[in-house]
Amino acid sequence: MFARLAIGNAKRSIKDYLIYFITITLCVSFFYAFTSLSSSSYKFITEGSYNFEMLQNILKYSTYGITALLIILIGYVNQYMMRRRQREFATYILLGTEQKSVAFMFFIETLLIGIVSIILGIFIGTLFSQVVTALVLLTAKQEIVFSFRLYMDTVVITFLFFIAMFCIIGIFNIRVLNKKKLIDMLHADKKTEFQFKRSSKVYIITFMTSVMMYGVCGYCTYKLISIINHSGMIEISDRVYIPFALISFIIGTYALFYSLAYIIIFIKNRWLHFKYEYTNLFLIGSIVSKIKTAPILMATIAITFLGASLSFTLTLILSQWSLGYLDYRAPYDISISNEYAIASNIKDIPKIDYNDLTEYLHKEGYNIDEYRQVEKYFLQDEDFYQREKSSMPILAIGLSDFNKLRDMLGYDKVDLGENEFTMQWAKMASEAELKRYIKEHSTLKINGQHFTISSEPYFKESIGEGVYNYFTDALIVLPDAICKELTIASTDFLANTTKEISYEKASYFEKQIVPKWFELKHNDLLSKYDEELKSGERFYPIHTNMKVVEVSEILNATLAMRILGIYLGTVLLMISLTVLALQQLADSIEHKARFKTLTKLGIDHKEISKIILKQISIYFVLPISIAIIGYVLFISNYIQLYRQEINSYIGDQAFRLNVGISILLILGIYVVYFIATYYTFKRNVKDGFKR
Repeated sequence: MFARLAIGNAKRSIKDYLIYFITITLCVSFFYAFTSLSSSSYKFITEGSYNFEMLQNILKYSTYGITALLIILIGYVNQYMMRRRQREFATYILLGTEQKSVAFMFFIETLLIGIVSIILGIFIGTLFSQVVTALVLLTAKQEIVFSFRLYMDTVVITFLFFIAMFCIIGIFNIRVLNKKKLIDMLHADKKTEFQFKRSSKVYIITFMTSVMMYGVCGYCTYKLISIINHSGMIEISDRVYIPFALISFIIGTYALFYSLAYIIIFIKNRWLHFKYEYTNLFLIGSIVSKIKTAPILMATIAITFLGASLSFTLTLILSQWSLGYLDYRAPYDISISNEYAIASNIKDIPKIDYNDLTEYLHKEGYNIDEYRQVEKYFLQDEDFYQREKSSMPILAIGLSDFNKLRDMLGYDKVDLGENEFTMQWAKMASEAELKRYIKEHSTLKINGQHFTISSEPYFKESIGEGVYNYFTDALIVLPDAICKELTIASTDFLANTTKEISYEKASYFEKQIVPKWFELKHNDLLSKYDEELKSGERFYPIHTNMKVVEVSEILNATLAMRILGIYLGTVLLMISLTVLALQQLADSIEHKARFKTLTKLGIDHKEISKIILKQISIYFVLPISIAIIGYVLFISNYIQLYRQEINSYIGDQAFRLNVGISILLILGIYVVYFIATYYTFKRNVKDGFKR
């Protein structure tokens, strides 16, 4: 009997909480889709130049953490269902059913709903997994191949993970129901979800507090923008404005919703003409009733929606940033550089000759096309001892080396007069910083000779990140003759290949071949470094970057950010919008009599539909509008803080495109939930008219 009753109640609950059921089903499908990429049976069909092992591991473990947020939604909905049905449970107990049996029946009922959503979600997840695979292959510029199949290890993981969540919540519900008193169950429908009872002064003070907190948030935003506009950068001490702005916005939001119902009533009582116009009194009463009973929930939804929006936007922007940075960081297929900072004496800087390594590359079939051994110099020997971050010296490079690097990247040749110099600046260097430096250093005195800045004072085409000294964004380009008189600071090897190298081969060269080669050539120097450092581990003052490895790792990080950002944003959005929807649908079920009374007063069904639309619109817009204000403030600050990075690695057009995509995704999900809530609300009200 209990089994049949639980199954019947489960069917009815799916109908009443269809939006919740759909939300859980979609989350199961997303979880399965992302987790399937890490299945032992799953294989990416890509070239050997990519290795997506890191992406698979990131998705595997991050998906667990993000999906675990659903326990909040499951817990809330279960509590909501339990509270609404306590009179029903009390009736079962009065008819002779043991209280623990009623609690167990409710657990079985919710578990059945969960199992159905899991099974359906897994099958939908097979479709979503193909979308994720297509995104990976498209980003890696590979041929898209679809393969629809179930991965049994992922099916088991998905099933166990969600069953565990339902069981944890279910066991908690059993304990709560067992401790409930029968009298409390009978009168549960007369209790509000959350009710504040204070004097009008408390609400007025709280409202003024919210205004003040929003003012603090606005002031912090204004200060940040003013500092950036004045100095072009923000110091660490000034970053305190960021957490202050965030905390004040959150406090202001909770204070606003705490006092909002009272403020609406206050305005309503003074706007009598609007108050008594047609059905406005009914509409205002419904809205105020909901806000007054759940202010904390409304504020939490606003903050959650803000977090979801930022997750969508920032992960898309950061992934685009990573791709743009990749072009700047790794323009050469092979890049090897050494650092001088480990040496305590200028005489201990290694004089590196890469000829042996070049021969090895040719011999092993790395298909070297163009290469160059590039030497960089101190303008004066004293620069070697400048080790503070703010005073690291700008190094010099010979004109012939500079032109060779430009030629390898397809740039035009640069010419210099006998006593001229020019500069190479990183993309991140601001125009103001660049021009200020050139103005202050338009002439240089090197070894008694005077050099003046060229008619072409600087170049900003990307020639790689590793060519610059630590904590500097520039190189000084000098005639080759004067460079021969200077002390070498470091020697780099840069090369391009005619064919792509496999990821495994590139990784082996980077981690095994180069360190062993350097140890063979400079073992005495390494021993001296080991003795000075006293770290117990051998430190190699040489760094190898293979473009294939860099591209593969950046693509892993980029795809992980995009996929997890969209997933996190979707989960947070669905949680907030599901709770919003259920709040309204509960009103349509619990207060059908109100709408039935309206029909008796002569209000037709068309006008009732308009009232429902207005009620849902206001209830959906209130928390979302607060989130939109926070979103605009945050994105404005973000643009100001990272204007140079956006210009250098993303571009205004790509930035706007990514923001636009995130907004469209958010609006799409928002509209779907809004429409579903509206039509379900209307159906519930019409069902009430028939009874």
